[in-house]
Order: sequence, then structure tokens, then C-alpha cells
Amino acid sequence: MARHNPCPECRSTDLLVHDNIAARGTYGPDLLPGGSKWYAVPRMTAVVCRDCGHIRHFASKDTLEKLSADRNWKKVR
Repeated sequence: MARHNPCPECRSTDLLVHDNIAARGTYGPDLLPGGSKWYAVPRMTAVVCRDCGHIRHFASKDTLEKLSADRNWKKVR
């Protein structure tokens, strides 16, 4: 978890991490469209700061590889 420390908002090191979260739910939005096929859900990791509440999400390596092949994702310039 060292790559997530410290919090970018308050610089705290009191962080919690949760791996292997589904990025698409039955009632919620698809947070990583194109990150998987219809039968597989893209995965991500969440990191939350216990001091300020800032939350960050990181796509899994498998999902990142699939996103580069999806034409709807554009490079930020």
C-alpha cells in the first residue's frame, strides 16, 4: 500500500484500502465502461483517508489492459 501514502488532500497516512471491488453494480453506473465483457465485471481498488474522508479508486491491471482497446476512452491532452 506504500504507493497510496500519504493522502493527497491532507497528507495523512491513516488510510484504509479495499481490493477487488466490482466497478459495475446492478443499480449503479458502470464506473469503467469497456473494462470487461458483458459476463465479467471490471475490478478496482478503493483507498479512503480516515482523517479527511478523501476516496480514490484505482482500476485493476486486467481492467486497464481492456480499457486501452475500448474506442470510447480518449487520451487526455
